[in-house]
Amino acid sequence: MRRLRGLLVILLMSAASLSLASDVQVFCEPALRVYLDGKFVGTSSVKDDGFYLTDVRLGPHVIRVEKDGFAPQSFRVTLDKFPTEVRVGEFSPTPLPPKDKPTASPAPPQLPGNLIVISAPQNCSVELDGNPQLKTIPVLRIEGLAAGEHMLAFSRPGYNPISRAVWIDPGDDLTIRGDLKEGKVEIIHEAMGSLRLNTTPDHCTVQFLGKTIDKTDKRLNITYVPAGKHRLVVSWAGRELSSDVLIIGGQRAEVDVSFIQGAQPFAVSYETE
Repeated sequence: MRRLRGLLVILLMSAASLSLASDVQVFCEPALRVYLDGKFVGTSSVKDDGFYLTDVRLGPHVIRVEKDGFAPQSFRVTLDKFPTEVRVGEFSPTPLPPKDKPTASPAPPQLPGNLIVISAPQNCSVELDGNPQLKTIPVLRIEGLAAGEHMLAFSRPGYNPISRAVWIDPGDDLTIRGDLKEGKVEIIHEAMGSLRLNTTPDHCTVQFLGKTIDKTDKRLNITYVPAGKHRLVVSWAGRELSSDVLIIGGQRAEVDVSFIQGAQPFAVSYETE
C-alpha cells in the first residue's frame, strides 16, 4: 500500500512538472547555433528540421540563432501548455564596423598679414612687390597683405639698394628692418600667439613645433608660438589625428581634439590673450 502511494506521488509530481513546461520547434537550416535565454543549447540538424527544445518552462523566453558571418536572429516567445514553433528566415551578412572618417583639416580664417617696416636711415624708398612708396616716418606699417611670399626692397641715393623675399602668414605682424648703411634686410620681430590644446581622452602624445609632448592633463598650453600655420599631430591608442593650425599674433588658438567616434575630430576657436 505504501509503495502504491509513493508511486502515485511520483506520478502526480511528474504530471505537475510536465504541466509547467512545453516544447519549441525551431525550423532552420542545419549547423546553426541555438541559444535559449542566452545559454547555448545545441546545433541544428536536418534530422530535427532544425532544433527541437523540450521541457522548456512556461512563460517568456528569447531564442537566438547564430550563423558564422551573418547577423544573428532573435525571437521572443511566450510558452503555454501547447508546443510553439519558430521559423528562422534568411540571414543577412554581418555589417562591417564603421571606418574612422578621414580627418578633415579645419579651414583656417584667411586673415590678412601686416608688415611693420623700419629703416636706417629713416627716410628712404620702400618697394613692396614692385609698388614703391616714400618712407618719411620712423615706422611704416603696410596692412592687408595676402598670405604668401612678398618682395621687399629699400633704396636711397648714395646707398646700394637692398632687397629680400619675406613670407607672410595669415594674421601675421612681421617687423622688417632695412639697413642701407649695413647693406642688409633682416627680420627683427615675429608676431607671437599661443595654443591651448584640449583632448579627449586627456592622455595622448602631441607633436608640435618639432617637439613631442606626452600630454596627461586636460589642457596643454604652449606659449610664444610664432604667428602662422603649424602642423599639429595628436596620437592615441595607435590612432593619429592631424591638422594645420593657424596661430595669430596676440591671440590664443583654442584647439579641441576628440578621438570619440562621431565627435568632431578638430575644432578651433580664437580669443585675445
